[in-house]
Amino acid sequence: MAEKERVTITIPAESAAALRRLAKEKRIESVSAYVTEAVEERLGREERAQRIIEGWAAEVERAGVEEWAEAVEWARASDRRGDDAGGAAA
Repeated sequence: MAEKERVTITIPAESAAALRRLAKEKRIESVSAYVTEAVEERLGREERAQRIIEGWAAEVERAGVEEWAEAVEWARASDRRGDDAGGAAA
């Protein structure tokens, strides 16, 4: 099991209340477990995105700077679409 460390975070009151309610109703294990899962999911997406960008860099570097700029813009636009969708497409 991973070592745990206590941190303090600030989230909107409505979100905190919703998480507490879900925990009280036993719909989630705990607020901490829920937040940890969300953080781990986001960190995983960041890591995957970095690997994709590094792979593109290696491929596009051979083709030229213009193609690299297009690939980066596509990645940024794709990431924004994912944020708008609330991560549902993951």
